[in-house]
Parts: sequence; C-alpha cells; structure tokens
Amino acid sequence: MKASIIAVGSEMLGPTRLDTNSLKITAAFEDFGVTVVRKSVVGDVLRDLVDEIRYCLDHSDLLVITGGLGPTEDDMTRDALVEAFGLQMEIDQSIVDRIEARFKARGWKMPEVNKRQANVFRGQTTLRNERGTAPGFFLAAKGKDIWVFPGVPHELEWMIETYLVPWLQQKRGGRARQRRVLKIAGMTESGVEEKLKPYYDAHNHEPLTILATSGTIELHLIADGSDAQSVIAGREKELVTIFGDKIYGYDGDSLESVIGRLLLEHQATVSVAESCTGGLLASRITDVPGSSGYFMGGAVTYTADSKMFIAGVDPALIQQFGEVSEQVAVDLAKGVRRRFHTTYGIGVTGIAGPGGGTEPKPVGTVHIAVADSDRYEHRKLFWPTTRSLFKWFATNSALDLLRLYLTRAH
Repeated sequence: MKASIIAVGSEMLGPTRLDTNSLKITAAFEDFGVTVVRKSVVGDVLRDLVDEIRYCLDHSDLLVITGGLGPTEDDMTRDALVEAFGLQMEIDQSIVDRIEARFKARGWKMPEVNKRQANVFRGQTTLRNERGTAPGFFLAAKGKDIWVFPGVPHELEWMIETYLVPWLQQKRGGRARQRRVLKIAGMTESGVEEKLKPYYDAHNHEPLTILATSGTIELHLIADGSDAQSVIAGREKELVTIFGDKIYGYDGDSLESVIGRLLLEHQATVSVAESCTGGLLASRITDVPGSSGYFMGGAVTYTADSKMFIAGVDPALIQQFGEVSEQVAVDLAKGVRRRFHTTYGIGVTGIAGPGGGTEPKPVGTVHIAVADSDRYEHRKLFWPTTRSLFKWFATNSALDLLRLYLTRAH
C-alpha cells in the first residue's frame, strides 16, 4: 500500500513552524508496512491544495491530510476536496451541538464561524475530536482512502491512536514491524556509541538507531517478520546488560513519568526548591496525571533571601560557599523537604547565564541535590548553552538523580 501525506498551512512554509505531524503519521504507517511515497506542505491557497490532492491520489492508494479544518476563511481543506472530487457539503447539526457545548462548558458563546467545522460530505465517516472543536473524517472516493485530521499536534496524536491505528490494524492484518525504544539518561551520544562496540561486534554491525533528544538518548530496536518480538526481546536484554541503570525507561516513558511511578510504588512524596530552573522542575513533575499523589509542592528560591526564608538555608553557608554550591543545594533539598513534610527534597541552584559567571563558577554550572531524612546525593554539572536548554538539561539531571536515588534506596 502506498500513501501520501499533505500538511496544510502557510505557517509551515515560513521559518518558524515545522511540520511535525507528518512524522507521527509516518511512524504509524511504518509499523504496518505502508510505504510513504510523498510528503508535502501546502499553503492556504485553494488551487495549490486541489492540485496537490489530485497529484497524490494519482500516485498513491491512501491519502492523509492534516490541517485546514478550522473555522476561518483560510481553512480550506474541505473546499479543496469539494473541487477535487465534485462533492457537496451539508451541515451536520449534531456536530454544531457538540462544538457549542464545548464552548458553553468554558463559559463562552460559540462564534458563528465555527459552524464551518460542521460541514460534512455525504458518505463520510465523521471522527469525533475529544481534544478540540474540529472533527476529522474518513472518506472513500474514486477507489482511494482519504483521512483528514486537524493540524493541532496533540489533537492529531489522539486521533491517530484512536482511529488510524485500529483501521491499519484491521486493513493490514496486524503490525508488520515491531519496535522497542530504550531511553538513556546521564550519557552523551558519543559515550553511548562507545559502549555499544561489543553489541555491534556481536551482531555483525547490524544498524541500531540512536537518537539524541532533549538531553537524553534513545535506542530504537526494529525487527520484521514472525520472530520479530523474540529478536527484539533478545537484543533488549543485551542492551540492558550493557547500560544497566542508565536506562530510565521504554517507549513512551519520560523521566517525570518514571519517577512518578517509583514514588507511588514506594508510597513516597517529593518537594522541590529550585532557583536557576525557575519552576520548570515542578512544572515537569506536575505534567504527569496523578502527580498530586506524590508531589506536595515547590518553591522558586531565586534569590539568597528566598533560599533562607522559604527553604531555611543557613545564611552562613551562602556567605562561605556562595549560592551556587554543593552545600547550598543540599541545604535547599533538606529545607524544602522539611517545609513540605515530604519523603524527599530536591534542591537546584546554578548559573543559567549569559551573565553572572565567574572563573571558579562559570555560566552553565549547576548543583543538584536529593535528600531524605538520613542522607543526600549531589551532582555538579556543567551545561554552557542557552538559558532554555540549560534549564531543561538541569531538570533532566534533577529528575534522573531522584530516579537513581529511589532505585538504589529500595
């Protein structure tokens, strides 16, 4: 089966917005042995979109379109399908009612233009959107299968898993390809590559996909055929032996979701006192549903005064060692643990830059500590990069330190 993907939106033709939706769709197709023969980005120009739809359907069996389903005049995916196939649209009142109810639940009145999102084609299968107002739809036309999804990434992801994947499962008779992702923290890409030498030698240098992403590393195992699952299980066992507790999770795991599971398993709680990360650590922990079961609170202790008054850091430590030091990070962790009466406390203090660094403490220096009632662990790290990346890497390290602390303590 050959497939084409069209991402609709002029914003993706400029320098500020990437088309990431096509990657998610391609991943689903790859699992079921569907070959993607064309990907394209088309601006909000009706003629261009009509031409691209016709071209794709001349060269593929399956077409997925994302975007252009909004309520405004430049959302013209439906209009393009009308012109490409000579179809007619009509208003589906049940969709109008659902959109109206969604606005009402937020205390808003639905704008009249949103009724455009309720236009449907005869014979289409409407795909309810639980993440937004624009429904998607499936349409069979001229012997081709056409899926149309909203362009908002989190809406698209939900609809792929809810509608496209089950359809592919039925159409293709199961997954043609098996995959497993192992996620590694606390190592560089080159360090991972170095440790993989015995693995490569054992498997005749069989390719292994390594992806560096947001300060962590992913190892992608992929296998085809009837024995794919057993092949992957064997390879995974070897990699676990090589990397040990550097592997923090698998597939859809994140550092924050992993520490959440560990805290719940151990019936433990955590609180945080962070300065240079500006609340990002608390934000990431609370991104996980159910985090109220283990996260009791946090403080952005951005100044010396806030470190002393909120987290109870000893002023003598700040005077002797400075705010960015092991001693202050440890006292932050201990103090916030006492303040929120939690099992564990995390303290983070550093210099995000671009100013504020000194020769002994350059920009990019960060001290992280995790403490319980009896002991603590500390890391000093150096991330000389942009402020936003520094904050992300520092929170990665803080989460990973807590993960290792929990794993080794039990």
